[in-house]
Amino acid sequence: MASTKAKAFSRGVAPTAQTTVYTVPAGGQAIVTNIVCTNSTSAAIGVTVKLDAFPILSSVGIAPHGVVALDITQPIEAGDTIQVQASADGLVVHISGVEVS
Repeated sequence: MASTKAKAFSRGVAPTAQTTVYTVPAGGQAIVTNIVCTNSTSAAIGVTVKLDAFPILSSVGIAPHGVVALDITQPIEAGDTIQVQASADGLVVHISGVEVS
């Protein structure tokens, strides 16, 4: 029987270079359920989030002091990655879901 565990795949300030923030462990699967991005600055910031190199958010602009919340159910397989990139400093990203092993 498969076991599941709630997981924060990424939580923190988004990097300004495309960065892998999570890799699904060998023999496992993950399901991304929530992506929340918060702009703590007084200027708009763009964010890109990719699941296994496919954009889920592609240069989406977040208003000054704004929030974008995305509720999804997107499975990713062993070895797949989550990548994040912000267009400027000051963006906080929280990506959560479930790990299945």
